[in-house]
Amino acid sequence: MKRIYRVFIPFVFSLFCGPSMANSSLTLMQALDKSSEIEQEQVQTPEHYQYRDPLSRDTPRGALQGFFKAAWEQDYLLATEYLDLRFLPEGMSSTKGEKYARDLQAILDRNLWIDLDTVNDTPQGNELDNLPAYRDAFARIQAGNKDVVFYLQRVPDAGIGSIWKISNATLAQVPALYEKLGYGPWVEWFIAHVPEGRLFKFTLWEWAFMVAFLAVSLLLALPVTWVVKWLLLRTPWQHREEAAKIVTGPMRFFLAVLLNKAAILHTTLPVMTKELIDTGVFLMLTLVWLLWSLMGLMQSVLKARWTERGSKQAASLLRPLTNFFRILTLVLASLIWMQHLGFNVGAILAGMGIGGIALALASKQSIENFIGTVTLYSSAPLKVGNLCKLGSLRGTVEEIGLRCTRIRTLDRSVIHIPNAKLAEMEIENISEREKIRFKTDIRLDYNTSAEQIKQITDDIKALLETTDKVNDKPLRVTFSGFGLHGLEINVFAYVGTTSLPTYQQVAHELNLGIMEIVAKHGSRVVPAMAPVAP
Repeated sequence: MKRIYRVFIPFVFSLFCGPSMANSSLTLMQALDKSSEIEQEQVQTPEHYQYRDPLSRDTPRGALQGFFKAAWEQDYLLATEYLDLRFLPEGMSSTKGEKYARDLQAILDRNLWIDLDTVNDTPQGNELDNLPAYRDAFARIQAGNKDVVFYLQRVPDAGIGSIWKISNATLAQVPALYEKLGYGPWVEWFIAHVPEGRLFKFTLWEWAFMVAFLAVSLLLALPVTWVVKWLLLRTPWQHREEAAKIVTGPMRFFLAVLLNKAAILHTTLPVMTKELIDTGVFLMLTLVWLLWSLMGLMQSVLKARWTERGSKQAASLLRPLTNFFRILTLVLASLIWMQHLGFNVGAILAGMGIGGIALALASKQSIENFIGTVTLYSSAPLKVGNLCKLGSLRGTVEEIGLRCTRIRTLDRSVIHIPNAKLAEMEIENISEREKIRFKTDIRLDYNTSAEQIKQITDDIKALLETTDKVNDKPLRVTFSGFGLHGLEINVFAYVGTTSLPTYQQVAHELNLGIMEIVAKHGSRVVPAMAPVAP
């Protein structure tokens, strides 16, 4: 559990993202291994050799492990016991052992990973390294144009005869190396002014440093985004409020991330701290958030523009397309981030290929709906805003999504029909009518004379011709024959409108006019069923 804290709590502060060191290629997986290794160093549990020295300096590995443990606990007085402070060059003093231990730890922390398993764990040391028997190398650093080798050496000891310490030749190089490879002035200021101690395995000064950089980045991003928002709101652009929300939301945090990235390149944090912070999680999250919001803004802009041009079908396609690209962006960002952490994305994709077959079988219905969506958009039997009759259902199309189509019925309820099913239904697009048919059959009493029928048909035709909304052609009023229940007159015409309420008002007036004409000429309309004889 502590190992998880060590690795994942820095995610909160991973605003410090972007490549931070040119000579480090550590990934999160390696950091996990290193974190475990550090915890093992804190517990002196020798694997091969039973140490006789109380400080485990019997072997090169024991001495190096003891130094790392003391430095990790910030006990630099104890760390000096692992340094050979004899015969130091002029200008250096054994009384400054704690400073040399702190500086050496900073050099190693900033530039190296040392695998203790590769360090010899016998009192004799490594006898095959072509070095003197009393000396072993444990690290190599590139400093400028030359390689600097760090040594352990065996020195006399009154207790067990000889012990291993970090050599005085290595210590002699520490002051010069610290100037090139140690902490910078910012980090040194935090080290000097923040109390010693650790929280979740990070030193308190590291926490203070990260919080300070986070606060400064946000403070620098705030006025910039406020100015951009103020300028946007002063424009006449109809989407200015939506754009302003993006500026003060994802763009502000993305800008803060970039500022931290630029700043982290010039910091001298320990390499493990920097790499564990440099997971890219906040960079990826803010970038995805920004792209997600920009896609929404683009959708709103294009929808307004295409709607003004009358391209409602194209505008209705924007939402599913936007959702598709959003999901695609999220998947690609996740894969890139996982590659950055050190995962084998190629193996993951190969596994997804096999799993994709099973997923396709499990999501058969979803695939059918997607194909149905493609069919609906390609053939375009209906569009958003159309009044349609779908089987026994009549309503207005509100949205054609990737999975289903939303219909608003005449009762104002909402019905979602899967696109796979909709593509197979018989669709009557009422809104596609350029005009609406007016057709009715009038049954007159058999007592009506031929002269009356002629006058009635002529007057009805005149009524249709004088009504503004009725088209001139085709227009027919005919005596169609002798029906079972009465003399039948057929009325046929078209009302020149696509609006159902307008048609209903015209039909209302025509029906009333027909009734008045029939009554005017002394006839009457009879029902379809004759009365039953007593």
